[in-house]
Order: sequence, then structure tokens, then C-alpha cells
Amino acid sequence: MKQKPARSKMTKVVYFLCVFHGLCAVIFGGSMMLFPVDNPFGLGAILPEMGNFPFQMLFQTLFWSGLALLLCNGVCNLIAAGFFFKRRDSLALTFAFLGGILLIVWDTYELIFLPNPAAVLYLLFGVAQTIMCYLLIRKNKVPK
Repeated sequence: MKQKPARSKMTKVVYFLCVFHGLCAVIFGGSMMLFPVDNPFGLGAILPEMGNFPFQMLFQTLFWSGLALLLCNGVCNLIAAGFFFKRRDSLALTFAFLGGILLIVWDTYELIFLPNPAAVLYLLFGVAQTIMCYLLIRKNKVPK
């Protein structure tokens, strides 16, 4: 059986970030949906702060934010992680790139309306993931 070539360190970092972002989105998004007011992670404390957000009706509880977190950040990154696991790196990088872009958009929105250190950290992770995916996609498309 023919073995696939070893992955670069950058590919492994992107794989890790996809798993990390995907699992965090499932854990926190799921908890926000299951406990939309009295969240066990203390996220209910941010509900009064979310009064600054546009579309007030969506931010009276954490449910819609949790669903958005799960769908935007969780799905893309977990699909990418699944493709990485199956060693379909081209598809994985495409979904990881999309996941990075969505993370940047999400955290930029959050920083505008609810500045916090976690959003800054995740924004940096999203930028790093997006740049690494771009470089890896570009590297793989260069004719040899």
C-alpha cells in the first residue's frame, strides 16, 4: 500500500486549530442553546451587554448566538478536521480557510459591540488560520 507523504508543520497546526475551534464551538454554542439564560459557563452575564447589538430580538437570550456559533464556526472547522483526518487535504484547507474567514468576521463583529480579551485572541487565531490556509492552498496549486 502506498503511503501518503508526511504533512508539513503548518498543515498540522491548521488541523489542530480546526479541531480546537470546532470543539469549542460545539461546547460553547451547545451550552448557549441548552442554557440560554443561566449558562453554566457564566455566559448569561453578558446578556445585558448584548443590548448594544443590532437585531435586539435575537439577543434577548443566548440561544440564537449559540446557534450562530455552532453553525458558523463549528460546522466549517469540524468538516475541515474530518477531511484532514481522511487525508483529503485540499478539501480540508478549503473548509479551514472558510472557517478562518468566518471566525474573523464573527470576532470583528463581537469586538465592535462587546469588546473582550477572548474575542481578541480568537481573532488572532482566525487570522493565523486564514493566512496559513492561504499559503498552503497557494503552495499546493503551484505547478512543480
